Amino acid sequence: MLSIVVIISILLIYQPYQTYQLETIEAALASTVELPCSVNQNIEPTNPAKIIWIRDDRADIVSLDSVITVRDRRLSIQTRTSIDREERVLRITNIEEQDHGLYRCVYGDITLNEILLDVLIPPRIISHSPEDMSLTVREGQDARFSCTASGRPTPVIVWQVNGLSRPTMITTIAGTNESILILRNASRFDSGRVDCSATNSLSTVNRQFLLHVKYKPTVTVPFHLSYFRLYDSTTITCRACAVPSPTIFDFFRPKHVEPIEHGIKDKFDEFINQTCRQLTITFYFSDPSFFGPYVCRARNSVGVSHAEFVLKELVQSTKHLKHITEHQPSTTPSIVTSTLSSVITNNDDSPERHIQYSYKSNTVVTGINAQTNRALQLSTSFLLLIGLLFITSRC
Repeated sequence: MLSIVVIISILLIYQPYQTYQLETIEAALASTVELPCSVNQNIEPTNPAKIIWIRDDRADIVSLDSVITVRDRRLSIQTRTSIDREERVLRITNIEEQDHGLYRCVYGDITLNEILLDVLIPPRIISHSPEDMSLTVREGQDARFSCTASGRPTPVIVWQVNGLSRPTMITTIAGTNESILILRNASRFDSGRVDCSATNSLSTVNRQFLLHVKYKPTVTVPFHLSYFRLYDSTTITCRACAVPSPTIFDFFRPKHVEPIEHGIKDKFDEFINQTCRQLTITFYFSDPSFFGPYVCRARNSVGVSHAEFVLKELVQSTKHLKHITEHQPSTTPSIVTSTLSSVITNNDDSPERHIQYSYKSNTVVTGINAQTNRALQLSTSFLLLIGLLFITSRC
């Protein structure tokens, strides 16, 4: 019974040295850290020994009491002694990534302390695809980007396309911290910046890609039907947007290969922006054959597109107005003039279409000849004279 009590007492005395808790100390690169270790001087080990620091993952003895045993000027031992305790603090300056690991402080056969030195490392993007930071695909194809990042703590990778997050299109490969972004069925609106950002508690690092989505031209004209008179002039514009820029861009007659040449007074081609061109022409309708259907056609390496429009002839009308005039015999001619003028203007999203026609008709009514009037007056006087003579003879 006495022997059992002695064994329990010994276990209680040595318990603080036989049980210890793993401690984790975080340190950033280029910083300085101190790893503490102390021993109670009132406890004498069976075989007196010195305090030793050991790097477990390398099986290196770093120090023997207050002496550094490895060739590294960044390491030193800070000795601190008190009445009941003796300390050997391992100091590491200008922390490097290789300093990460498990350190143990032992005293004889007793482990006094065990510390995991966690060296914090800012994130780094160690590989990416495409390597030249630029990707070109056709509209409707998939666009694939990837980033692999390292750091401690493990960085979180976030993707953005033109400033917007696309989380549903991201895949992370476990164990490598590689993140893949796949834009399914890429459209022209995806063209622009694709950002890969890796972030941990220390900082954020970014890689910026450029995505170019090629698409065939989109061709537009402001109107599709317009009326003009023969010998009129008009200006027509056509806009084509595409990536890459159209190699063919001109006005054609349907089913014709060559651009139109006749009837054009002026032509002007300009770039509106990096993807859009505008072509402006001025037509002069000197011949009726210039009226009819036309197309504005644009072609690039992806495809060809066109927009149709029709120029129709406005035929002048010959309406007649009937004027009914009443007049009395007069020695002065009477002239009646009537004028009809009408202008129709169509205001819509297309360029102005003007239909203008005018009609003038003049009607001249001539009065009764003055000589005829005088003959009528003489006849009337003669008849009155005969009547008077007849009445006188009866009496």
